[in-house]
Amino acid sequence: MMLITQIFSLEDFKDTIPFTAIGARTCYSSGDLDYLLNDPRVSSREERARFLSKLGNYKHFSVFAHSFAYKDLTQVDENLLNQYLSPSFIDLPKEKKAEIIAAKIGATKFKSQYNPEFPTVIGVSLRHYLEDLLLEDEKKYMEAFSKMADFDIPVKPAGRIENTTLIGLITDYDGYAVFFIDNVSRTMTHQLVRHTALNYSQRSQRYVREDQNVLIIPPSVKEKNVNLPDSIIEYYIKLIQHYKSTIEEAEAKDELKKGVISRMDNFVQEFKDKKLSLQDVFTLTDQLCEAVYDLSVYVGKIKREDARFILPHGRKTTIVVSGTISWIKDFITKRTDPHAQWEIQSVANQMKQLLKEQGIDV
Repeated sequence: MMLITQIFSLEDFKDTIPFTAIGARTCYSSGDLDYLLNDPRVSSREERARFLSKLGNYKHFSVFAHSFAYKDLTQVDENLLNQYLSPSFIDLPKEKKAEIIAAKIGATKFKSQYNPEFPTVIGVSLRHYLEDLLLEDEKKYMEAFSKMADFDIPVKPAGRIENTTLIGLITDYDGYAVFFIDNVSRTMTHQLVRHTALNYSQRSQRYVREDQNVLIIPPSVKEKNVNLPDSIIEYYIKLIQHYKSTIEEAEAKDELKKGVISRMDNFVQEFKDKKLSLQDVFTLTDQLCEAVYDLSVYVGKIKREDARFILPHGRKTTIVVSGTISWIKDFITKRTDPHAQWEIQSVANQMKQLLKEQGIDV
């Protein structure tokens, strides 16, 4: 077994450890990036270490993929390289040994980065390091999260364009980039996660309430003029009001019900005397689905993770995306194509521009 812990140290990841906390907090928080950057579990090294330790205890490895490091194996002790080579390779020059070991790690570690252009260099994530550390020594694995408090590297976003913020960038070798993307639909992120070479941490509908979320409506829907009878609004409003009345009688905390009922009242008031458009039908349907969601949670006592099945996949979400520059470029090339859907095409162009501002051409 190739133990990454013998080649890399926790310190190798120190500059990018905070990105793992941002990815994790994105999963469990409804806040925007400014909120997350001031969240103690991101900004305070002690709080961050405790938070990441909790995730480590749950074996929630995926968030640790947002931290990445490269190492030139010619800088590693040759005796260590020899341990992972067959006897027939022992007499090779150290550089050749480093090439073999780098290629071996690249072939066996999922989402590690090996490039023949840098044959003695291997890139791995903090996830690789922690998974191997757990196999090696569980006590050292748990101690690693406390040691993370020793690295207090503040996150300073490199740039922001509309939905997309470049929050981290490594330029050595094949590089590594971390993006925070918000105010996009789950329809868009369903397309995004098909690019499996990248790493993702997305806002959870299991743990985060949907009260303040909205539906992302495509420009084509907003621009379309369709003649619709105003009576449609009445049907929607009546259904929502019926659900509201039932929720008012539910055995739930008043402070929780109050927010839901207030939102429903405001929505009904907004649409009471409105001229109906296709965009309105989208919004009304979304709000009706949310009313059923609220009914399920507060009256049916259904867990949010099951109640969310009724919510449209056009709802707003937030996601952290990271990967080597080569794989980020692959995504950008494919999704800036004119045939790509408008939303993911927009995000890909924003990522392209942010990288260009850092001197990286795609």
